[in-house]
Amino acid sequence: MKTIDALARGLEVLRSLEERRGQSLAELHRATGIPKPSLLRILDTLEQGGFAWRAIGDGRYRRRVSLIFRPGIDDELLRIGEIAAPFLEALRRKVIWPSDVLVHRNFRMEIVETSRRQSHLNVAVYAIGFRVEMFLSAPGRAYLAFCSDAERAAVLTDAAANPPLLVRARQVLAGELPAILDETRRLGYASRDPLFGGDGEKEMNVSDDGIDAIAVPAMHDGKVLATMNLVWPRKYRLKAQIVRNHLADLQETAAAIAAAAAEAETEKRSTE
Repeated sequence: MKTIDALARGLEVLRSLEERRGQSLAELHRATGIPKPSLLRILDTLEQGGFAWRAIGDGRYRRRVSLIFRPGIDDELLRIGEIAAPFLEALRRKVIWPSDVLVHRNFRMEIVETSRRQSHLNVAVYAIGFRVEMFLSAPGRAYLAFCSDAERAAVLTDAAANPPLLVRARQVLAGELPAILDETRRLGYASRDPLFGGDGEKEMNVSDDGIDAIAVPAMHDGKVLATMNLVWPRKYRLKAQIVRNHLADLQETAAAIAAAAAEAETEKRSTE
């Protein structure tokens, strides 16, 4: 029986897509041998049909998480990034500065989507999958301030068994953390520690990405599904202005992401 060539090529591309690491256009071209113009048309068709998505954070194509027969925990977390992408880009266009969406995994915050690559401003770019320190970063503090007592206790238990490498993180754990989290809840957002350079293993005098950040939780039914930050170069000293002008935008975007993620989860359960 004669096959449909266009459909066969589309299925070949879909099989080649890796849902977590993703594939670039060049990698797909090498894997399939399909000319790049044809590949772009196939990928555009797969995206419009809901079979694939292209992350704004790294430009790689991935299968939709909903297509995975038995999604694991990593796939479920990545789905937040898949859902968040258009919201991040809309926020960046509105406020100029880029954002990351992060989820809690194995006692770190992990980037699942980011709009930094789309920004033409001078900010450090971290890849999807980058793991962020918990006690000094704005996303980590936002998670710890608004997560459940049990989730917070689990993080602290792990930190007791595996003390942070950074001196400042150990200082915060030794006594400052409760007051920091109380202030975060009172203000409605978390701030990056001024002595944190963005690297969870190297001190600020060795590794400094030069950014500052605030972060808020994306919550549904009292549970933190993710956290979302807004970042800018520290040298500009913009924190007060950004909080005044854009905190509400950040909070509204985080709420929209949480609502969309909750709706997607409800739809998924209804079809199981």
